[in-house]
Formats: sequence, C-alpha cells, structure tokens
Amino acid sequence: MVYTLSFSSVAIIVGGIVVALATVALMRWLLPTRVLLGAQSVTGNVLSIVGTLYAVLLGLIVVDAMVHFERAMEGVQQESNCLADIFLLADRLPELQRSRVRDLCRVYADQVARGEWPRMAEGRMSVEARRTALALAKALDDFEPVTEAQKTVFPLVLEQARQLWDERRDRANATQYGIPAVEWFALLVGAAVMVIFVGLFSVEHAGLQYLLTTLATLVIGLNLYLVWLFAYPFAGDLTVSNRPFLLDVGIFEGLFEEGPAHDGEAADRPR
Repeated sequence: MVYTLSFSSVAIIVGGIVVALATVALMRWLLPTRVLLGAQSVTGNVLSIVGTLYAVLLGLIVVDAMVHFERAMEGVQQESNCLADIFLLADRLPELQRSRVRDLCRVYADQVARGEWPRMAEGRMSVEARRTALALAKALDDFEPVTEAQKTVFPLVLEQARQLWDERRDRANATQYGIPAVEWFALLVGAAVMVIFVGLFSVEHAGLQYLLTTLATLVIGLNLYLVWLFAYPFAGDLTVSNRPFLLDVGIFEGLFEEGPAHDGEAADRPR
C-alpha cells in the first residue's frame, strides 16, 4: 500500500474542528445558562443513547471499509500471482502457444501497471487491458494437448486464466464503488448532532468546553478520515500499490533471475 498525507485531508479535519467550536460558541451565546442547566439531565440521557448508536454505526463502517481495502489488496496480489503462474506454466506448452501466452502476459502486466493504475484513481478501467485479459483467457482455444505434460499443464493454465479474470472483475468493482452516499449522509449528520449535544451542556469555564469540543470533534474526524482512506482502495491518500504487477513485469523480463525480487529476499551469505 502507498500512503501520502495530503494538505486537503488535514484542512478538512481542522476545518471541522473550527466549525464545531463556532457552533458551541453560538449555542453558548443563544441559550442562557439557566436553560442549559435545567435540561442537563435530559440532555445527558439522550446523549448517552444517541452517542452509543453513533459510535456503533461509525465503528461498523470503519471496520467494513478496512475489510474492503484488505480484500482489494489481496485481490491485486492474487491477480498478479495468477498472471505469473500462467507465464511459468506456459513453459510446458508447444512453442507457438508458449510464445502467444507469454506475449499476452507481458502486455497485460505492462498495461495494468503503467496504463490502468493511474486511471483507477479516477474510477476508470482500461479497455485495452480488458481486451488483453480476454485474449489471454482464449489463447488456448485452438490447442489440444498431446503429451502427458501438456495434459497436466493445460487445465492449470485455464484455471489460472479464469481466476485472473474473476480477480480483475472484483478489482473493477472495488475501483468504481466505495461507501454509499446514504452512509456518508448518516455519518455526517450524526457527527453534527454529536457536536450540538456537546454545546447543550453548560460548563462554567468556556475554555474547558472548547477543549472537550475539540477533542470530541478530533476523534470523530479521524474516524471519518479512516472511512475515507479505506473505502476507496485505489484513490485518495491511501492506495493499493501496483508493485505486484511491476514485479511480474520484472519476472517476465528476467530482471530477478540473479538478484532479489522482494525486499525481504537476500543472497545467501557465508556464516
């Protein structure tokens, strides 16, 4: 995954805190202290109910967004694994089919890693990459295995091609769909209600109330930020990396035959 903190994200959170402080200040000015003290017991009871409901809703959506992001990351890894497996299994095919399959693997990896990935940040997919994936799935339609090795490899290649296509479709869905608008509406309205409830409590020292408002708004804002981070796996400050496909490109070009392919790999060292 790739994380880059943007100025707009910080500005939105800070802006939310400023709006909350302004709301509390306005309520302290509009509502007399005696009115707030008279309703404080009722306000506390209602706040405990509303606050619990909002905390549960916010927590569930945050967890759901995290699961959504993790599935997208695992799907990208699985798709790239299928592509590498197809490339390696093609070594047992006849020369004509082997060249055709491997050429399609190279083209698809490059199209996804360098062409499709930037478009996914805008919620779009590459038509060229989709056509290449379909061509890869149909690359062996005219092939009839003869040897035992070919009979063993042929169904494996077909299965990996099918799984690659399925993973690509899942990636397309993750790119185009995130948190529904109705959920964002419920979260934002709930956050506003929580700030209003904070302003309904009468605190003699205004600075203390502003501090409590700042802390409560900061916690809510950070949780909303987490929802936004994880709900859109291929856009925003936190995105799924295209490194698995770049790794496939390196494997197909023979760049890792001698050197390490992963950061965790190291050459054997004498003890």
